[in-house]
Amino acid sequence: MRALISSFTQFWRQISKDSMLLVVCVSPILAGLAFRFGIPEAEKLLTSYFGKSAVLAPYYLLFDIFLGILTPYMFCFASAMVILEDIDSSLTNYLSVTPIGKSGYLLSRLVFPGAISALLSFVILTIFTLTNISVLQNILLSFFTACIGVLISLLIVALSGNKVEGMAIAKLGGLFLLGVPIPFFITGAERYYAAVLPSFWVSSFMLAPSIWNAIGIVVTIICWSGILYRWFKKKIA
Repeated sequence: MRALISSFTQFWRQISKDSMLLVVCVSPILAGLAFRFGIPEAEKLLTSYFGKSAVLAPYYLLFDIFLGILTPYMFCFASAMVILEDIDSSLTNYLSVTPIGKSGYLLSRLVFPGAISALLSFVILTIFTLTNISVLQNILLSFFTACIGVLISLLIVALSGNKVEGMAIAKLGGLFLLGVPIPFFITGAERYYAAVLPSFWVSSFMLAPSIWNAIGIVVTIICWSGILYRWFKKKIA
C-alpha cells in the first residue's frame, strides 16, 4: 500500500508541474459555474426573445449529464498525459521491477484517478446541478461517467506515441460522448445505432431509469474495457 501511495503522490507531482494539466483539472469547476449561472440566464434571454415559456429548460438534464461526464473526461485526460510521459521516460519499464509492479502502477494511474474523478463529479453535480436529480442518480451518474473517463484514458494512451499525439487523440476520445444527446433528440428505433457507446446508455438511464438501460451501460463498458485494455497493455509492455 505504501508503494501505491508513493506512486500516486508522484502522479500528483507530475500534474502540479504542468500548468496545462492543472488548468484541465480545474476546468470542470469553471464549467460548473458557467452551466449553473450562465444557462439559466441564457434561458431567460431566449424565452423573452422568442416569446416561449421554455427553450433550454427541457434540456437541463442533458446539461447535467455533460457536466457529470466532463469531470472524469478532463481528469482522466490528465492521467493519460502523465502515463504517456512515463512511457517516454521509460518509467513504466522501471516500475515493472519495483515492489509496485505494473498492476500497482495501473491502479495509481487509472483506478485511483478514476475513483477521485467520480467523487469530484458527484460534488460538482451536487453544487451546480440544474435539475433535481436524486442522490442515488447522482452517485450512479458519477460512477458510470468515471468509467467512461477511464475508457477515454485507455484510448488516448493506446493510440498515442507521445503527449502531442495524445492531445489530438483526446479529441477522438470525445466521440465517446456523442451518445449523450441522442436519446434527447431521437426517439425512434434509429437511436440504437449509438447503442455501442456507453454514453448513450447513460443518457437513456438518466431519462428513464430501468434495469435494461443499466445493463446496456455495464455491457458496453465491459466490452470497450476489454478491447482498449488489450491495446493499452501492448503499449506499456
